Amino acid sequence: MTLQERLLDLDVTVSQISREINAVAAMSRGLDRVDDPCADGFYAISDYLSDTSQTLREQLDLCLDMVRR
Repeated sequence: MTLQERLLDLDVTVSQISREINAVAAMSRGLDRVDDPCADGFYAISDYLSDTSQTLREQLDLCLDMVRR
């Protein structure tokens, strides 16, 4: 398996993680609507995961671009 193939496999995993983070964000909004005290914690987790996911996506895209050259 080539490096590019492995990175493409990782790309699928990164996309799955992104969808899961979106689910946490939706849960945060739902908790906020019902004034649940846990909403702030879920928002903090959601924001952190979202930022981390964006960084991961950017780094993976850079790696894929380098391999394709």
